Amino acid sequence: MSETVPGGTAGRGGHLVRRLALAGALAAVLGASMVNATLPASAAEAPVSQGRAVTASSSERADLSPAAAVDGKTGTRWSSKFSDPQWLRVDLGKTTTISKIVLNWERAYATAFTIQTSNDGGTWTTIRSTTAGKEGTQTLAVSGSGRYVRLYATKRSSQYGVSLWEFQVFGTGTTTPTKPTPSTTPTKPAPSASPSGPAPAGPSGKKGVGVWQMPGVSTALAASGADWYYTWSTGHNGITTPKSAEFVPMVWGAASVTDANLAQAKSAGPYLLGFNEPDMAAQSNMTVDKALSLWPKLQAAGSVLGSPAVAFGGDRAGGWLDRFMTGAASRGYRVDFITLHWYGGDFRADAATGQLKSYLQAVYQRYHKPIWLTEYALIDFSNGTRFPTDAQQAAFVTASTQMLGSLSYVQRYAWFGLGASDTEPSSGLFHGNGSATPAGRAFQAAR
Repeated sequence: MSETVPGGTAGRGGHLVRRLALAGALAAVLGASMVNATLPASAAEAPVSQGRAVTASSSERADLSPAAAVDGKTGTRWSSKFSDPQWLRVDLGKTTTISKIVLNWERAYATAFTIQTSNDGGTWTTIRSTTAGKEGTQTLAVSGSGRYVRLYATKRSSQYGVSLWEFQVFGTGTTTPTKPTPSTTPTKPAPSASPSGPAPAGPSGKKGVGVWQMPGVSTALAASGADWYYTWSTGHNGITTPKSAEFVPMVWGAASVTDANLAQAKSAGPYLLGFNEPDMAAQSNMTVDKALSLWPKLQAAGSVLGSPAVAFGGDRAGGWLDRFMTGAASRGYRVDFITLHWYGGDFRADAATGQLKSYLQAVYQRYHKPIWLTEYALIDFSNGTRFPTDAQQAAFVTASTQMLGSLSYVQRYAWFGLGASDTEPSSGLFHGNGSATPAGRAFQAAR
């Protein structure tokens, strides 16, 4: 996700399954008193969940993402949208015997929740259930096993969402979390028999959308008319792909580079999206060297591979993307198309569309590769978080999709996102009851 810099070109931002709602001031009020919290005493034993791939039902803001709940830091937290139910799921990378769960709640906690495990991410077994959730640290003795562990919160303590400084899973006999070990010396791939040309547009067309879990998600996705979609992950558990659409996997960050995720991405092929906003501390937060060290593994998983999706500055000499592309070229690595994010703070449809077009043109002129715009909408982050009116957002959907459809070098685009808040301003296309927003109706009409 991105926010707009002065001048309306491109900006910063981010979400692993991400939804925006309120300005930063509210979160600061909620979290200020606990920013100096410390890890529970059990942290001396390293949790198997730390640094693992994690997803959630929603995020209040980009800087309150699911990854913050498993980063081992008690000054960062995940916070959900303001509704029930909500969930947080961590992938341990392999089936693990689980003996203890430690929940370090912020003031917005769940009074009722269950802890569940799964081997496939689809069928869940409850290993602990309580209606006595409380603020602060809760240590739960559990007995179970699974590759995936999920906190499923069914009742909030307040009008806010649920929020965790840390979600820690401990396994019997495991004291060190298993993280992917990147290659220290990347192996230069053998040159292709034929030069890599522009990535094929494929049978799905251009129009896409970012999708997270929501009530009626599969019905809403089918009704949207999207030609393709993605979930910021290599899978789409619980989401049925419409016959007329295509799912495209993403390897979100360094911790997502696992054998299982890469195999899942390869089976979904041929397209693969690279790392999500590596230039953002709240997102995949990777150095260029780190991304390059892992890139050969992504090459092996994706026949048609997109660059890491930077939050801003894709057209900037010496920027994160420019340094990555230079490094990839020097190593002989393959990057088939450029992936970008863009958010506009000028709510005039024609002006915003022109600003977006100028940014895309500048990026294309720098790299001369096809472009996928995988997050975009009108959201102003210059002073908190501000959304346009429904009519302004809908007008921008209409104007921008027409423009994007006219640019031959833009192969695909994805609106942010499918789900709309039922109570707060958002850029989403469908409410939980299945009704389309004005932006959703404009998106349905786009060709």
